[in-house]
Amino acid sequence: MAHPGTWRLTDADWNSWPDGLTDAQLWQQTASLGLEGIELGVYDAAVQLDPARLAALPDSVPVTDVLLSLTADRWPGGAFSGDVDRLMEQVRACAQVCRELGLPVLGIWPGADPVGADIVRAAAQVVDAAGDVRVAVEYKPGTAVADCAQALELCAAVPGLGVLLDTGHAYAAGEDPARVVEQLGDLLLHCHLGDASVGGSDDDLPCGRLHDLGTFVAALDATGWRGTASFDLYGAVSSGLVTGEQAVRESRDHVLSRRMRGDALWGDARRAGP
Repeated sequence: MAHPGTWRLTDADWNSWPDGLTDAQLWQQTASLGLEGIELGVYDAAVQLDPARLAALPDSVPVTDVLLSLTADRWPGGAFSGDVDRLMEQVRACAQVCRELGLPVLGIWPGADPVGADIVRAAAQVVDAAGDVRVAVEYKPGTAVADCAQALELCAAVPGLGVLLDTGHAYAAGEDPARVVEQLGDLLLHCHLGDASVGGSDDDLPCGRLHDLGTFVAALDATGWRGTASFDLYGAVSSGLVTGEQAVRESRDHVLSRRMRGDALWGDARRAGP
């Protein structure tokens, strides 16, 4: 009997941006919470992935992922559907850092590309530009890739493309994240963890506030998934609802309690035999 998945639970640096933490403070906080890594959020690779910054990062917690966020305010004419040359520059720079850090996946959120935008050709170019680094597109209601069905459709049109599943975005789209894990299969490359109401794609609430992630955790474990799942709680923190530390701690406690419950069930089944 195989053990459940060995996926890693991590933080994201942007959860603490509203609190004004330095990298040193964030790394200390993440280590104290017992998380296994930190995802770096990127608006401009020349800034967030500056070599001097990367060299100065503490080694107490590893960088496990990179997310290129293509926000509408920074890409007013669109990214995949607009300034594709600039997009390629950013993708190449981010992919190179992933390569240097030994990271197999680059997450990209096409937030600047509106509903109905045709991004297939640019997505294929992005996959080519990233080379041996897999690209995971993050879907979100209100964007060109609004839900799981559209993410699957895009992946079918662009060989090599994968998906970043944000549980909050899935809830906002009226989806069941556990079911999405099954639908994506091997296309699931990375996860963001948060909570949201239907239609509340910017809620980014701490895990467990509205939905129990138990079935989602069980679905990841059942597939033997070996990726990383980082908390994405920026909305709750930036709104002043909680601090980054509070949001991550609450989310960590919820997710770990569900993993412990799953481990206990697995142990019982193993002792019972086939």
